[in-house]
Amino acid sequence: MSLKAMISLLMPLMCSGRQYTLPIGDSASTLRRGTRRVAPNNFSDIVTFVAAAEAGSFVGAARLRSMTRSGIAKSVARLEDRLGVRLFNRTTRSLGLTDDGRIFLDRCTRILSDLEEAEQSLSLGGGEPQGMFRLTAPATFGRVIILPLLSEFLNSAPKLRAEVSLTDRINDIIEDGYDLAIRIGDVRENGSLIARAIAKQHDVVVASPVYLSDRPRPQHPDDLVGHSCLGYVSAGQSRPWRFIVDGEPILVRPHARLSLDGGEALRDAAISGAGLAFLPGYAVRKDIEEGRLIPLLEEYAADPVPITALYPTRRHLAPKVRQFIDLLASRL
Repeated sequence: MSLKAMISLLMPLMCSGRQYTLPIGDSASTLRRGTRRVAPNNFSDIVTFVAAAEAGSFVGAARLRSMTRSGIAKSVARLEDRLGVRLFNRTTRSLGLTDDGRIFLDRCTRILSDLEEAEQSLSLGGGEPQGMFRLTAPATFGRVIILPLLSEFLNSAPKLRAEVSLTDRINDIIEDGYDLAIRIGDVRENGSLIARAIAKQHDVVVASPVYLSDRPRPQHPDDLVGHSCLGYVSAGQSRPWRFIVDGEPILVRPHARLSLDGGEALRDAAISGAGLAFLPGYAVRKDIEEGRLIPLLEEYAADPVPITALYPTRRHLAPKVRQFIDLLASRL
């Protein structure tokens, strides 16, 4: 959001006479998680701080805010006094954010963006997706599903920007400031998050024609013992292979000659003939259709696992989040 937009948005708040609560972030040394009561006139200091951080100098901020350089310096000093921390490292030639300043800037810009979206979602009758859209998803699902749909979504929303983390690690959605997270598998209940089931993931055992050319195809999960299997590991834990045998779900952890920490690497290894792999159907659908991989043990396939969209309850559901979830759900 531009500084002019911030100032325009906050002017009614500065003049309203009400107090507002502003969350602040953590720092190992000084900032503590919590809230501070911010009086209306203090919003001006916050906007000034953001202007100085974006401009990289008090002179540049003074130009943006139509203030004097000394006025900018006094405004920032007041804010630092209230917070009890130093936000900038100042020299005669440069102005740089401290660690505390970077934490506070991140929270301030997110809050200002939320305020802008809240106003626009009401004034525009639902709102156009805009601003920064931060989301996280599992690596393989993100590459195969999220990125193509996100590209389409961005093309339809010219005012929207996106920042994406594709990782199989579980990010802290609220602490890391994500608008949306995609999770595969069971999701633990969390009072600060809203969960919406959007699809299901079907997993499949696959092998390449090269691998099967001189080996018998497994006819039962017990036959995996006689095969080279490729394992998936995350945080030091191997992922079990799931099947249904005689109507009962079972978990198999085959002895893996090669273990990898990414779905794409597992797929590539399977195609090269390194062994059997247990992968999501969407990750290998095209490879199966084009003959690079062969599905196995399909009659023992386990029930699909849920794919869930998670977003923080502390925010209203911004148009960018709601519309992207709807797009995902309609295509999966």
